[in-house]
Amino acid sequence: MIRINLLPLKEAQRAIGRRQQMALALLAFLVVALVMLVPYLWQSRRISRLDQGIADLRAALVKLDEQTHEIKDLERKRADLQAKLKVIDDLQQKRVGPSHILDDLSTAAPEKLWLVEFKDVNGLATLTGMALDNQTIATFMRQLQGSKYFYEVDLVETSQTEPVRSAGAASGPVFKKFIIKAHLDYLGTGGNPAARGAATGT
Repeated sequence: MIRINLLPLKEAQRAIGRRQQMALALLAFLVVALVMLVPYLWQSRRISRLDQGIADLRAALVKLDEQTHEIKDLERKRADLQAKLKVIDDLQQKRVGPSHILDDLSTAAPEKLWLVEFKDVNGLATLTGMALDNQTIATFMRQLQGSKYFYEVDLVETSQTEPVRSAGAASGPVFKKFIIKAHLDYLGTGGNPAARGAATGT
C-alpha cells in the first residue's frame, strides 16, 4: 500500500488562501483610500479655485476703488474749473458791461437833457441831471428802460432850478433838475433772472 503525504499540499493551499485574503484586504484598503482621496483632492481643487476667485475679486475691488477715487478727483477738478470759468466769464462781462451801459446811456439821453452826475454802487445807479421840461425827463426814462442794461428805472426827485442869467439878459431859461435811480445789468439781460442764469451757465 502506498501512502501519500498531503500535508505540504494543504499547507500550500492555506498559504495561497492567506495570500488571497491579504491581497483582498490590500485591495479593499486601496479602494477605501481611493474613495476618500478623490473627494479630498476634488474639494481641495475647488477650494483653490474659490480662493483664486476671491483674490481676483479683491484685486478688482481695489482697482474699482482706485478708479472711483480718480473719478471723484476728476469731478472735483471739473467743478473747480467750471467755477474758474464762471469767474472769468463774469469778469469778462463786467469788463465790457460798462462800455455798453455808457453807450445805452448816451443813446437814451434826449437832445435837451444833460447828465451832471452818474454813480454806481453795487449795481444801483444814481443819475443826476437837468432837462428842459418834464416831458424830456419822461422820454429819457422810457428810453433808458428800453435798454437791456438798465431795469427798474425810477424817478426819485424832480425840482425846478433858478433861472440861469446871462450877460445882457434880465432872466435866463429855467431847467428841471432830476434824480433817477436804476439797477444795472452788466450781462445785458434786462434784469431777467432766467436769462441771467442762462448767460452765466448756472
